Amino acid sequence: MTSLRLYFLLILLTFINGCQKDVITKQQSTVKVTNWQLDVTESQFSFVTVKNKTHAEENTIDFADGGIDKNGNMTLSLDLASVNTLIERRDERLRGILFETEKYPTADIKATLTHKLPLDTPIEVAFELDLHGHKKAMKTSVMVQEVGQQLVVINYEPVLVNAKDFNLDPGINQLTKIAGLQSINYEVLVDFKLTFEQYN
Repeated sequence: MTSLRLYFLLILLTFINGCQKDVITKQQSTVKVTNWQLDVTESQFSFVTVKNKTHAEENTIDFADGGIDKNGNMTLSLDLASVNTLIERRDERLRGILFETEKYPTADIKATLTHKLPLDTPIEVAFELDLHGHKKAMKTSVMVQEVGQQLVVINYEPVLVNAKDFNLDPGINQLTKIAGLQSINYEVLVDFKLTFEQYN
């Protein structure tokens, strides 16, 4: 009977020790916020538009600049003139009618990150989107990973952006009429991948 109790005690101690190791491992799976520069050639930004209620199309925009400083301040800038729908004439309409890139050439994002970012687990990040002369506080869930010497941040779930929040709905209404469509949704789903390189 004593041997049986000892056996179960050893199993319990082994289980507790394993759990403690898992907790320590998870606590150590973080990356320190420092100076990171966005690699615009390796980063990606896409958004899905829906026309006539059912027809979805994916479009892309290039990043112009971005980075994270040692205080955790992150800034990102999208070059709206680079919008790519795979149809040049439509790109021109988006630049001129929707985004009005001569007046508003970029969409800018600001966020303040914690000093240690957990790796390989979803975290919520609050940010401000400055688009078409309007600013809005938003949130998104992201996953942070270390890939070699790079810091990679991807969205865990698509980000929902409503054109009405940025006074883009008149432009969408005009584009709908020009294209002879029944409708173009005001809401778009956004996906992104941010790749950062560390610098001193």
